[in-house]
Amino acid sequence: MEITEKILEQKFREYNLLYFQSDLPLPRFGLLKSYSICGYFSCAKITGRRRLKRQKIEMSCRFDWEENDFRDVLVHEMIHYYLAYKHIDNELTHGEAFQKMSQDFNQNFGLHITEKVDCSQFKPSPNASRFMFYLFKYLY
Repeated sequence: MEITEKILEQKFREYNLLYFQSDLPLPRFGLLKSYSICGYFSCAKITGRRRLKRQKIEMSCRFDWEENDFRDVLVHEMIHYYLAYKHIDNELTHGEAFQKMSQDFNQNFGLHITEKVDCSQFKPSPNASRFMFYLFKYLY
């Protein structure tokens, strides 16, 4: 599956309902042109207030995503978003709160969320540069 920002938004809405009871406001979405980073969540915190702004989830468009891998990576980023949004982990780490929540999701929903993902195992997108993909696999 090749991804677009529209697909990211559709899947975010679906997973937000399934796993987060629609608690998360819709963030911005972007596509990463990376072979080494599968997904990324970022935001800015308003100093002195318990609010976030400029929430953004990005995922690599360099891979031909399998549905399960895509879901696991997107939900991984959504857990970071949830923990920041609820002010449970404002540092966006893979600490205790992240580990607990990902273990619960894995156990209760049959997901496979891990702290890190080996992107070199994913097939490159048909539109991705084959040379750069094989260079990445060779170097890492």
